[in-house]
Amino acid sequence: MTTMRILIVAGGTGGHISPGIALYEECKARGADVRLLMSRKDARFTYVKEPGSDILYYSAPPFGKNPFALLAFPIRFAFAVFISKRILKKYSIEAVVGMGGYVSAPMLYAARRKKVPFYLCEQNSVPGKVTRYFSRYAEAVFSTFENARTHLPVVKKFLCTGNPIRKKIFEAEDRERARAAFNMRHCKKVILAIGGSQGAVKINELVVGLKKAYPREFKDVGIIWSTGEFSYESYKKRLQEEDIAGSVFLSPFIANVQTAYRASDIAISRAGAGVMMELAAMGVPSILIPYPFAADNHQDGNADEFAQAGAAIKISNEDATAEKVAPVLLDLLNNPMKLERMRQAALAVAKKNAAADIAEIVMKKTGAVHV
Repeated sequence: MTTMRILIVAGGTGGHISPGIALYEECKARGADVRLLMSRKDARFTYVKEPGSDILYYSAPPFGKNPFALLAFPIRFAFAVFISKRILKKYSIEAVVGMGGYVSAPMLYAARRKKVPFYLCEQNSVPGKVTRYFSRYAEAVFSTFENARTHLPVVKKFLCTGNPIRKKIFEAEDRERARAAFNMRHCKKVILAIGGSQGAVKINELVVGLKKAYPREFKDVGIIWSTGEFSYESYKKRLQEEDIAGSVFLSPFIANVQTAYRASDIAISRAGAGVMMELAAMGVPSILIPYPFAADNHQDGNADEFAQAGAAIKISNEDATAEKVAPVLLDLLNNPMKLERMRQAALAVAKKNAAADIAEIVMKKTGAVHV
């Protein structure tokens, strides 16, 4: 029996890192010798410490429009490729899995040059530039949404597997204990407001607007509110100064997000594929507000997928005001049957076995077996 040596490349945002960790967990559980490669900047994310000593870091040059960055890009990219080749050789890597984003580009390029088979995981309905470029050379593309296929005309194998989800997401406590963790056992309903790994000012402002404009309507509604690291102090101050009443759990980042999912009746969220599939797997209906400046407007497409399935209601960034969102939100919170239909629709679109399905294919391809 052989132990397969796999390298998973993930970084840039939580939307790439979280599924990368999920796939790492699954491959590790199946006996693979697996490493997780990230950008040095990704060390700021709390949960990147979970894989421990199996994490490797390198300096991946970001893609951008800054003219100074563009001038330095060829040199930085070439150096990242050089480091990537050394990593492939040092750890005798047999397969590379790129989780999307600019962080994976140098390693994918190196893998292609060294003839190491590689795979791509695409989270969004509209694939990013890295996926579009490398898909023609990949052994397979694993996608969250079927619609991504239309943007990848040349690909060896396309599989709509879903997005890998960390094992800890499924370890949530029951609803009663989950609400107790946020001091919300007394609340009739609980809303989760989450803007992604960086937070979202639009969602933060929406929460403030809902609490200030509709204090009576949301009196018995708790809000678990993840502001993002950069906004936390300012919104904490506003809660105190503007006397915003009611049950609010305020945090820059929710470490045990699975507990927040279990405690919530509905979520208000950006439309990143990672958080969307976690919400779906936990059966949490959502109001999705796509980030309008996401690359290729992919969050808009993501939200459409869930809205069409009945798992979410899509509201544009422009319309995400308290006056327009409150009627929609209150209608859902006061209609248990409608919420339940959305919950069942969310569970129906969730692909809980995505990590296992991807790991099975990657490990089987190279002849490795479960040790």
